[in-house]
Amino acid sequence: MRELTLPLNHQDMPLSFAERLARARDRIDCLDRFRLQNAIAGSSPAFQHIVDLLPALIHFNRPDMVGYVDNAPCGIHLFDSPQTSSPPVFDGLYAMGSIGSITQTVYSDLDLWLCHSSALSENARFLIHQKLHLIKQWANELGVELNFYLMNPTEFKAKKYHSEVTEEHNGSAQHFFLLDEFYRSAVRLAGKRILWLHLDKGNQKYNDVIRQYAEQGVLNLDEWIDFGDFSELSIGEYFGASLWQLYKGIDSPYKSAIKILLLESYAETYPKTDLISKHFKKLLLWEQSVSYHFDPYLAMLEQVTAYLVNRKEWLRLNRLRSCFYIKANDGQHDPLRKQALQMLVKEWGWREQDVQCLNNRSEWKIKQAMLQQQMLVEQLLQSYRNLIHFARKFQIDPSIMPQDTDILMRKLYSVFEVVPGKIPLINEKIATQLSEEHITFVEVSEGVSTKPGWYMINHAPLSLYDARLRHVQYHKNIIKSVAWAYFNGVLNVGTHLHLASRTLRLDKLRRFITDLRLSFPAKAPKVQREEMYHPNEIRHLVVAVNLVKDPTQSLPKHKLENAQLDLFNLGSSEQGLIGSISIIYRNMWNEILTQHFEGNDAILKGLKFISNKIYRNSAPPQAVNVFCYSDYLRNTLQKSVKDLVERCITVQIGLIFQKEQIQTVRIADRKWQLIFSKNKGLTEIVQENGADNSPISRQKTYVANANIPKAIANFASEGFLQFFFEDNTDESFNVYVLDKTNQAECYYYCTGSKSAKIAKISRLYADSFSDNTDELGSFNFPQFYRLVNHNGEISILPFKPNQKHLYPL
Repeated sequence: MRELTLPLNHQDMPLSFAERLARARDRIDCLDRFRLQNAIAGSSPAFQHIVDLLPALIHFNRPDMVGYVDNAPCGIHLFDSPQTSSPPVFDGLYAMGSIGSITQTVYSDLDLWLCHSSALSENARFLIHQKLHLIKQWANELGVELNFYLMNPTEFKAKKYHSEVTEEHNGSAQHFFLLDEFYRSAVRLAGKRILWLHLDKGNQKYNDVIRQYAEQGVLNLDEWIDFGDFSELSIGEYFGASLWQLYKGIDSPYKSAIKILLLESYAETYPKTDLISKHFKKLLLWEQSVSYHFDPYLAMLEQVTAYLVNRKEWLRLNRLRSCFYIKANDGQHDPLRKQALQMLVKEWGWREQDVQCLNNRSEWKIKQAMLQQQMLVEQLLQSYRNLIHFARKFQIDPSIMPQDTDILMRKLYSVFEVVPGKIPLINEKIATQLSEEHITFVEVSEGVSTKPGWYMINHAPLSLYDARLRHVQYHKNIIKSVAWAYFNGVLNVGTHLHLASRTLRLDKLRRFITDLRLSFPAKAPKVQREEMYHPNEIRHLVVAVNLVKDPTQSLPKHKLENAQLDLFNLGSSEQGLIGSISIIYRNMWNEILTQHFEGNDAILKGLKFISNKIYRNSAPPQAVNVFCYSDYLRNTLQKSVKDLVERCITVQIGLIFQKEQIQTVRIADRKWQLIFSKNKGLTEIVQENGADNSPISRQKTYVANANIPKAIANFASEGFLQFFFEDNTDESFNVYVLDKTNQAECYYYCTGSKSAKIAKISRLYADSFSDNTDELGSFNFPQFYRLVNHNGEISILPFKPNQKHLYPL
């Protein structure tokens, strides 16, 4: 492994502050050069070209240079060449993260802090972002991804955030842990040096040392950039930081699995948190000679390894090493980094076949990908749970802002939460080529030793096979099994399909899969941040009629040709013409969910289900497709069901304004009333004669209760416990509570402190969550909002009690 050797200080006499500062400057300049050399080594010519030019592109703003925007602020302090007569806008440009480390590969992006101390107007920010966008486009065309972060040291120390949670910005999710990463990995490309790294405060307070030497004139603060120290490191940050790492784990699972374990190791040493940046600084300022790698990722590996060895958690340690190896090996072209990895592998005692398995990750198929996904999810969620327990132990409320918590929770819920009917999706960063040449669906009926249901096997039928041992997936119904294979890319247009079933024909299954593929894209559009604030409403909907159970199949053809058809009935027969309704939909948060109903009342259950999944005043689904697979009357049944489905949707989204609509249908020789209401959608399905013996009867969605403000009904999202506070004129307040199924409770004219009530609710919920060891990862935490009435219009905003952010631990 590459190591940096820092020489011994040969001075016999104690050094003055100025001398110590100069010595630290020389050492840290040497570290910057060392890391930059490591970053360039083994990288592409394009990467080297971009790194070389970046400071100049920021410093200058000329029409003949990349990134030119008319009147855009520019200029970097201490840059070798003068920019203009005006003072430079930027303090410095710094690369951070994996640059120069063992984990830098051809796939690594380049994270850049562009720092400024001067206040920027909104117009100046706009012009800077335009300039940076053009530079990012140019780099992307050369095959390098850049991420710029516009940072103000003064605002950072004051914890003022210009950005809420996005893919690139962590909002208020972490502060000191982000600073720790910056201090341990930053490479100065241009501009001022980082004061904290150079300053040995001894037993004094950090700010006191700065003030003392600045007043003495030996420290010129204009020459330095300072983001502060860790004297106010808050335990409340662990919650937001762990949420952020889970969130980042969606796109970078291996890196996040390492970083969230680092948070665990940090928690172990609380309140004297042993930060890696502090360790690096100690070595840099040590008076003795030093030989050390100063690699932030190797340092993370070393620290977390020691933590897990101390806890004797050998399984998690091996998983950590697998994550680290994959992170460092994929796209690795530098011979020295490869050699360093091989040294680690030898130290770990791995078998050659284990190494080859990880090296051949691009060839993984579905079983290997599933095992890897399970490992990563367990690793991430176990760390998250441990950090939650740690924070509860100290009874600390987290410091993350409510709006950031909401967006993180909703995104994590959409990815990690396990709910009935939901299709778990394999992370694309694990494997991308999962398609199988052959897939066999095997139906097992009741009355045998094997669990009844549908088994998917990733090969052609064999003369002898045991579905319990050879299957890839098991589901109770074929719809969920097909959806899982299709949306995970296992089943595509080139897959040879095989079927072993007594109830479903292969031609019907093939036709259904073709319809699904042509009408429902397997790859979802990217979820925009603002969409996560919406209820998880349906985006794409597919309804399959009589795929699994087709009553027309067993009826004599002459009866079908000669009888009078009454919607879903054949003459006076008690046999309905719809035997099964299968539903697949993707919601706005890109969750894929399925539902299946069988029997004479399948259509009623299906309509009720769809109605309850369409939120009041939401946008209509982008695509609604109804397909029928009956042997007979296919077009007629398809049109009838589609008409009812579309009616349910239009009533629920508010396109039909009649006070109440009642429609009578006859199904299996019984008459039913479908009652459509403006406030409740399809609220009731009852027999016309008043009987109330159906499982469909009188199911209601209580969120539509007349006592609940309309704004709440429009805002409600399933899966979360939501509290809405509404102020009254007499200083009391009302509280509307929606549980995770959107059933509502109302509490009027409450008194006392809202903050105290929120803290109590959070603590009670946290205790119940802590006691439930089955919920390894659950993200339906309470969310708190306030109703704001402005000129008669009610809006819903995140709750901020006295600027103190109280959220559940």
